Amino acid sequence: MEKLLNSGSSTQISDIEINKMTVFRTDRITIHISSDEMTALLSISAHVDEFPSQTVIESALKEAGIGVGINTGLLKRLVADRKKVHELPIAEGLVGSDPKPDELIWKVDISAKYRPKISVDGKADFKRLNQFEAVKKGDQLVSLVPGMSGKPATTVKGQVIEGPSNYEPLVLPAGKNTILSEDGLTLYAAIDGVAILKGDKIVVDNVFHINGDVDFSTGNVKYQGTVMIDGDVRSGFRVEATDSIFIKGTVEAAEIYSKNGSIVIDNGILGRDRARILAGDNLVCGFMQDATASVKNNVVIRHSAINSNITSGGEIHLTENEGLLRGGKAVAEKGIDLLVAGSDLNILTEMVLTKSDMSGEQSKLWQGKIRLAEEYQYLDSLKKRLEFLELLRQRLDTISEEREQEIAKLREDISAAEIQVELMRQECDELADDTLGQSPEQAVKIRSQLHPKVTVTIGHKKYFSTSIKGGISIFRQGNEMLVEPLK
Repeated sequence: MEKLLNSGSSTQISDIEINKMTVFRTDRITIHISSDEMTALLSISAHVDEFPSQTVIESALKEAGIGVGINTGLLKRLVADRKKVHELPIAEGLVGSDPKPDELIWKVDISAKYRPKISVDGKADFKRLNQFEAVKKGDQLVSLVPGMSGKPATTVKGQVIEGPSNYEPLVLPAGKNTILSEDGLTLYAAIDGVAILKGDKIVVDNVFHINGDVDFSTGNVKYQGTVMIDGDVRSGFRVEATDSIFIKGTVEAAEIYSKNGSIVIDNGILGRDRARILAGDNLVCGFMQDATASVKNNVVIRHSAINSNITSGGEIHLTENEGLLRGGKAVAEKGIDLLVAGSDLNILTEMVLTKSDMSGEQSKLWQGKIRLAEEYQYLDSLKKRLEFLELLRQRLDTISEEREQEIAKLREDISAAEIQVELMRQECDELADDTLGQSPEQAVKIRSQLHPKVTVTIGHKKYFSTSIKGGISIFRQGNEMLVEPLK
């Protein structure tokens, strides 16, 4: 169908929809405009002596509504050559652009954060759970490359096509002991230390570095910051820090307490039923045997956990190497994922899933565990002082009246502290019972072998294994315990 645009004009132009292109014609000039109106094609069929002038062609383009992106240089050459052309691109619309977001350029290798990195197939890479890097004062930590707003497109007819123009700006994750550059685009370390991501902030923790073991040469360690230990922590000693604790060796029957940070033990824990680990963030270690650990977030054990009691406010993972949980009890809020549970000897092994939040009773439980750990420390200091005074009296036969009175007072204080420890332990046990429950996403996953005499408790429901199974997920749905093959 034809539509006359200017029937009174000597240059008559019509538009016809052909192959999704709009066509405008005069007696010698044809103009095709693409369906998105971003391209105009010019055809001229006139002979040399009848070839239209530049003014006539420009008038035809104007009549067709084309006013943007005309290639005037090409038009001049075309008129000068005076040769026929067919569908020559004569005008192009102005292409828009999407917004370019801000980008953070990391100068230290810690951008994976404390939480695991999730791959495209949904699997979590817990090997990169606790990255940190030693830095010097003035070192660059991370830079911000500002983005750009998007620009709208404009058709050859001058129509503006709006696209996405805005983007959410990023900010540098400035935390403790970091300094912003004057232009606000680079973050620097303000002190020597280790750079760690905590929450959504990068912080530089001051570090107490022990180039060897924690033993009689160092005594107990208590530090406001991060502690790095190149060797082992020997039996009977305590390491306490407000931030993270990194141990390259083994922890024996010792106490390790990080108030706000993670605990990373490269080798593992040989607890002899006396090791106690308390972490305000994550725990990562090679193995755990005959130990007790309470962790606010995730627990990752690279080899095995044997005859140990583990409590996690997040997830417990034993999915590397042996991936073995044997004996003891593992309690988690968000899930347990392992390769092997129990053993051929049918050793009783318990796994428990609890509520998946830190509010209410669960928050009280965490605070109670912290207070219990501090009370243990106090009791231990009293016992060591009493042991010293009694040894002194034994070697000297007699001691001063003042020290005799101190011994009597220490015995009273120890008795009172032991009662307090027992009361606090009972309170924690009661709170643990009160928090039993489950959210739908919680599950215990046994990827290789589930042996007999392994129990899984979710809420007030319990599953008891009586045969060897493998590749299963145990979870609760409503009032039922379900066992399904792993997908």
